Amino acid sequence: MKKIMMVNDKCDNCGDCVKACMEIYGVSRISILEHDGNYLPIVCQHCSSAPCMQVCPVNAIEFRGEVVYLDGEKCIGCGLCALACPFGAIVMADKAHKCVLCIERDEPACVKACSKRCLEVISVEDAIWDKKIKNIENFAKLTLNKKIENKGGLFSKITVNARVKF
Repeated sequence: MKKIMMVNDKCDNCGDCVKACMEIYGVSRISILEHDGNYLPIVCQHCSSAPCMQVCPVNAIEFRGEVVYLDGEKCIGCGLCALACPFGAIVMADKAHKCVLCIERDEPACVKACSKRCLEVISVEDAIWDKKIKNIENFAKLTLNKKIENKGGLFSKITVNARVKF
């Protein structure tokens, strides 16, 4: 599963990502929200359960690979998908509009347009794996420190035979 995510805190809300999307689709499918001095992209998260797809009465929303795709030709503009989206990522402008990761392009226009390199398409599975590895490394450091401080303690007894395969 892939998603567009903010990967650093350098966003200054310049709007380049919004403009790039608007130039291609006429309506921007990404917006930037300011919250406590930070900027966050509001963009489709391509949910595996896709509540927007479940409520669409004309089946205008479907999976195309890992992308939750909205077919504008089928859309009747009822807005049920926008109401169902937990992220507020569906824009209503006569009809529904949502990010489809620019599946017809090599790279999403918003990602390409970002001069600060704040936006990236990430693989959720890879990000979860990277986080697990980092947690295991931190746990191993903690375990080593605890063994040095408390040889033979409860912590070392719990982890003595633990093995992690990569």
